[in-house]
Amino acid sequence: MTVNEPETTSTPRAPRYFWTGKSALVMPALLVALGCFLVYGIASMDVADDSEIFGPKAFPAITAGFCFLIAALLTWVILRNPEVAEPIRDEDGKIVARLTSNWRSTGLTVGSFVVFAVLLIPAGWIIAGAIVFWGVTVGLGSTQYVKNLLIGLAASSIMQLVFSGLLGLNLPPGVMGML
Repeated sequence: MTVNEPETTSTPRAPRYFWTGKSALVMPALLVALGCFLVYGIASMDVADDSEIFGPKAFPAITAGFCFLIAALLTWVILRNPEVAEPIRDEDGKIVARLTSNWRSTGLTVGSFVVFAVLLIPAGWIIAGAIVFWGVTVGLGSTQYVKNLLIGLAASSIMQLVFSGLLGLNLPPGVMGML
């Protein structure tokens, strides 16, 4: 009596290099760059009185510290468990689809922040804030364009009221200041 061993069909795997699955290290690198920028800003900041515990240097220092901490933890997780996207195969083992980056979403989201930075002074906080909110929601996949724009206008208007009315800080008025 013989025992039939099940046939194993193994698909050949691509060779794994050191950087395979480690493209996510871009995010910790960006966090380290932001932390270094904050440290440089703190070092070059002219402050009249250093006797305050939570002076103008405290919040950037705390933020820089968290940037470095989160970057270190992310790097450790990514190097320990790199995620490699395997192609999707059908029952015959043929490749049906490959997992790729969604460059449209990335472009829309990054582009909305660039438009926000360009329009902040001339258009003002309310309009620029609404546009960045709308751009991020569209970049994340929402198809309710008018609703998202109205929510963005409402949220940026509420932030304008809170900052100017409660905190006494003026956000750029842009064209709204001309009315």
